[in-house]
Parts: sequence; structure tokens; C-alpha cells
Amino acid sequence: MAQKRNVLVLLLTVAFFLVGALPGWAAEEGRNEVEIVVPPRGVTELDLEKEVCVYRGYSGAPVEVCVAGSGLRLTAIKISYDQRSQVLTAEEAVQLETAKLVATGEKMVVTAELVRLPEGGAITILEPERMHLVVGGAFTYGLEEETFQGEGGFTLRGPDWVMEGERFNGSMRGEHVTLMGSPVIRWADGILQGEAETVITYDLASGQVTAEGPTKTRFYQDRGVHSSGD
Repeated sequence: MAQKRNVLVLLLTVAFFLVGALPGWAAEEGRNEVEIVVPPRGVTELDLEKEVCVYRGYSGAPVEVCVAGSGLRLTAIKISYDQRSQVLTAEEAVQLETAKLVATGEKMVVTAELVRLPEGGAITILEPERMHLVVGGAFTYGLEEETFQGEGGFTLRGPDWVMEGERFNGSMRGEHVTLMGSPVIRWADGILQGEAETVITYDLASGQVTAEGPTKTRFYQDRGVHSSGD
């Protein structure tokens, strides 16, 4: 289950790619080129006084944002950028792609401090091993403190394990993840299941799991075959 850390590391990497590429969020010598492509029947609105840019596509023809040299591609029906507040908001059929990750949702907000999926979404890790995270409610990653939290129910599927619950939070810096709200961890040979008040903490560094509150643990064993065939 140590691969769970890859989900959070890659999400942080994506956030820094996007944040570092936008005007005002990177040093001059490290700034990347951002290209925003609006489809033929799309709309571009620029408010030069308020320094707000709005780009609108339509179903089947989203607005596309590409960050040169990063391999990052963001598409959505509507993308707005407030340069003064340094806030980028992508809405409707949002998809963020890199060589190793695909993130989707109905809304994504990126600032200098955080990345947020306020209506939930899905993140699929393609390398080094395929993993899939689905969050039903708001998901937030704080860039400065390297903290994260999700609510509304979640499922994280790895190569040979699954984690589920109603809420989760944790810290990359503190190297831990906490699962709450009837949390469940399943693996090939067993299952650890908690109740509504149970809290399960997973140590990212050691792989150790600690549960506080009522739990049930089941282990599965292959039954040997006797010479009689039983």
C-alpha cells in the first residue's frame, strides 16, 4: 500500500506545473509559456481593467490550455483567470492530463495556495502502477502546508488493494493519511472494516496501519487440497 503516496505526490507535481506556469506565480527566469486555444465558435472575454480573462467553449469543443515543456494539458468548457487574485477556475467537463496522470471533475480551482475540486472528481495514475481515486465531495490540497482533505465518500483502488470511507485528510510533510466515516481497507488476503466512529491512520513512510474504535478484520486463506480431492 506504499504506492498510495504516489497519488498525492503526483497531484502536488501537477499543481506546481500549473501554478508555476501562470503569470505572477513564477520567477521570470523560470516562467513557462502557456497557450490557451478557444474553438471556432467559442468566446474570449478580456476585462483589461479588472484583469480577468474568460474563455468559453461548448460541448464537444472545450477550451484547451497547454503548458510548454511540461506535458500538461487542461481542457474545460469554461476557463477563467483572475490575474490580480491569481486564481484559475475551470468548469464543466474538466480534464487535466500529464504523461502519468489524468484528473477529471466538473470544477477545478487553482490558486497559489491550493488546488481544489469543490464538486469532487476522479484521479487516475497511469505510472508507475495504475491507481484510481474517486472523491464524491470537495477535495482540497494545500500547497504550502502540503495537506489534503476529501469528503463526500471516496474510493482509492490500487494494484491489489482498495481504501474506502466517507472522509479523509492527511499531510505529505507529516507522512500520514487518516480515513474516517466507516473506513475500509481491503487487500488480497483480508479486510479491515471500521464503523462510523472508527478512525484509521496510515503511515506513508512505514506502511503501518492504526485503527481507533470498533473494527472487524477478516483474513482469507487458500484451503489445501488433500489426496482424497477434498
